[in-house]
Amino acid sequence: MNLEVISYKFQVISYKFNVARMHCKVLTVSLSAFTGGGLTYDSGNLKVQKGSHVLVPIRKQLVEGVVIDVIERQSEDEYNIRKIESLLSDEPLLSRAQIKTLNWISEYYFCTPRQALRAWLPSPPWNNLRPSSEIYYKLIDPSVPKRSVNQQMIAEYLRGKGWVSFRQLKNDIRAQKTMLESLVLKGRAAKTNREETFEKFDSGAITKPALTPEQTEVYEKIKGSPKPSVLFGVTSSGKTEIYAKLIADAAQSGKQSILLVPEILLTENCVSRFEELIGKENIAVVHSRLTPSQKRKAWVRVHNGGVMLVIGSRSALFAPFRNLGLVIIDEEHEWTYKNEQAPRYSARETAQKLCEFSGAKLVLGTATPSLESWSRAKSGEYQLVKLMKRWMDSALPKVRIIDLAEVSFGKLYPFSLPLLTAIHDRLQKGEQSILFLNRRGSASAMMCLDCRRRIVSPVSNLPFTVHKDGNGNPYLLDHTCGLRAQVPVLCPFCKSAKLLEVGTGTQKIEDLLKNQFPSARILRADSDTLESPAQMRMLLNKMKNGTADILLGTQSVVKGLDLPNVTLAGVLIADIGLSLPHFRAGERIFQLLTQLAGRSGRAKPGEVIIQTFRPGAPEINLAAEHKTEEFLNGELKLRIHSGYPPASKMIRLIIRENARTRANELCKKIETISDNNYLNLKTSASPLIFSGGKTWQVLVMGADPSKAVQQINIAGISVDVDPVECV
Repeated sequence: MNLEVISYKFQVISYKFNVARMHCKVLTVSLSAFTGGGLTYDSGNLKVQKGSHVLVPIRKQLVEGVVIDVIERQSEDEYNIRKIESLLSDEPLLSRAQIKTLNWISEYYFCTPRQALRAWLPSPPWNNLRPSSEIYYKLIDPSVPKRSVNQQMIAEYLRGKGWVSFRQLKNDIRAQKTMLESLVLKGRAAKTNREETFEKFDSGAITKPALTPEQTEVYEKIKGSPKPSVLFGVTSSGKTEIYAKLIADAAQSGKQSILLVPEILLTENCVSRFEELIGKENIAVVHSRLTPSQKRKAWVRVHNGGVMLVIGSRSALFAPFRNLGLVIIDEEHEWTYKNEQAPRYSARETAQKLCEFSGAKLVLGTATPSLESWSRAKSGEYQLVKLMKRWMDSALPKVRIIDLAEVSFGKLYPFSLPLLTAIHDRLQKGEQSILFLNRRGSASAMMCLDCRRRIVSPVSNLPFTVHKDGNGNPYLLDHTCGLRAQVPVLCPFCKSAKLLEVGTGTQKIEDLLKNQFPSARILRADSDTLESPAQMRMLLNKMKNGTADILLGTQSVVKGLDLPNVTLAGVLIADIGLSLPHFRAGERIFQLLTQLAGRSGRAKPGEVIIQTFRPGAPEINLAAEHKTEEFLNGELKLRIHSGYPPASKMIRLIIRENARTRANELCKKIETISDNNYLNLKTSASPLIFSGGKTWQVLVMGADPSKAVQQINIAGISVDVDPVECV
């Protein structure tokens, strides 16, 4: 072999080892357990990038996938990796910032990348996430067809118009495709296929909001800070107008925005304001109750630039924007922003990371900041800006506290005479009332009026529910285990005979109101009566149009409603939930009461009546006095003293199989890991209150409990990071 041949072979070998080969980690639509973390493929000659939509081989079939990582490889032993079959779209399905957020969700919330991907994409197939094509028709021969009445109607409709889509013809005049094709065959009409297009946003169409001097000062502070901003404003202070100004700024600079609201039903309450701002055609409403077809259409519109603002519940955070500039979380304190299925993400924490990776601004708006956000604002991690005046300088409502233990109800429980009188007064004046009860249905419990304790089940340690048998005689039932007991004559705690059946539901309250005020027009808003945003829209329209007098409901009537003619807000039983063994119980009650108080007196002088069996509770008194900062600072001190979040981090492990034994074993193992690694973690194991002892939880608290959880086997365990529920 001559030197020239040897030199050539050496060059080939050298090139083979030095050429950069791109390898990709791909998440596929395959549901096999081994594919949850992604599979590695060779890119071949394809120009793939993070987020690319690809077709890849798995065993003997080809399936869709999304590239979540691209790596340069040079080692010879990896050349047997299978190649990506094809690139399905030039445009990536997800941006680099979204891929980064996806990977962060997977790592932080202990879920697989494929579980995290579910939040970002509609259900497969993903090949239909492209603009659809539509058939268009245009009239060529303007003469009237002589025989067919249907063809005459179509020709009349098309006369003088350009190209019209089949969808529009079908919707407007119920045209059939056979009629249209007949006109085409006769040469009277022409047809063409067009791919769906999305017009670019016209920044000249923005209707900019006018701000008060105080709002302008707050707006400038938010614009001027790179930190996430907590917009702490009393109810009816005009936070929405600041949102509108920020959204208008983003749209004018070509940036897109996301506005999150705490409940799907509340999307209807704010959409109209933003339609006035940037136009209906530039807004998409996104939430989990959309049909698969609606989700696909919304995804395609957003991804292809047909939308500048997405409004929706927590899932709207995953809208496929390519140029995100702003994320606003309204009522950021609400626990509904925490997803309770894998991935168990918090919208607030995830939004912070998405904004960090996208270079977008994060604004957290609320009248009652969460302890987590308040703590970060106090430490300087977040910027705190305040709006302490109500719109048009209207006064905060006056609040009265009624001690229910001193009320003689008769058959009107839980209505006190002052509340009934106040409702009657509003009916006489033509004003409206909102009544809040933190429970739907008609359940009740037995309570001692002396020691203020409820009769509890010895099995679950939960209050018994009072039921009545066929003869109307009451008995006690524990719904978690089926234990049935007689109603005691004396209180088992203090031996008092003053026992009262307390607690009721919205259905029973509605019946009482109808009997007491037969001419009143009553609306009920709870999960039994409201199943869609459209139903909420109808309810709000009735209140705004003055065709209803009383709005009775659960938590949906507390959050963000702006009803100018409401001058009375009544809390029927304020302390439902205070007795739960939950470190957030007081915070939640305070937030609910403060938010409900904000529904009253937004345009006229208002009043709030809080009925409670615990009139001395600090949460109730501070809410009545509108002392939000005092409550937050006091509660934060308690959390720091007791070591609960936000003074620490918490992870909850939920065990359903062999629960008790496994939970106690996990506790011991985590304690050992903590001791060996000087993590100083606190652990506890307990059954979930509403599981009848079948499901257990392990709570792990400390500066970084994830370091311990990473070292245990979590197969078959639900991992809940930063839980909002732990009872």
